[in-house]
Amino acid sequence: MKLHHVAVLGSLLFVAGNLHAASPDASVGKKLDATGLKYEVDGDGDYKLLFAVDGGRSQIVWVRTPTEALGGMRIREVLSIGGKMSKPQTEEELTAQAVLTSGAMLKSGNQKLGGWVLKTSGDDSVFYYVAQVPADISAEDLQAVTQVVAKSADAFEVVAETMLETSKKDTY
Repeated sequence: MKLHHVAVLGSLLFVAGNLHAASPDASVGKKLDATGLKYEVDGDGDYKLLFAVDGGRSQIVWVRTPTEALGGMRIREVLSIGGKMSKPQTEEELTAQAVLTSGAMLKSGNQKLGGWVLKTSGDDSVFYYVAQVPADISAEDLQAVTQVVAKSADAFEVVAETMLETSKKDTY
């Protein structure tokens, strides 16, 4: 995961909750501990996990502390950043971004769990892969979800980096 993705996270990580600091949900920590997943708790009270992925890359996944009600269920988000785009400066960049956005939408339709969310702040847009799961998910299922989110976000990030870099080269 590239550092510029992490830099924008503080201003854009509001997919399901508030930006104020929260106490971490201890039940999440117990589940992660039970599976042996290593994590840290960030300033928002979310659980931050670092996964090694293909090609010597790494991907950060957050298990959010806030939950939302859906009928009698509590829903929690598990998410990762898959790509960042700045305001396009050329027609080639605009085309690459349109293709990426369309691709994310099409890919979301084929996912068993989770999908792509695009959040914009100022001139920056960030693609998040988000899985919404029951807050009382089992430890084993939470482990599986975090791995799927990491792999999905990283696969998209590889494509996004290649396309956006190519669109910049085409302008010279």
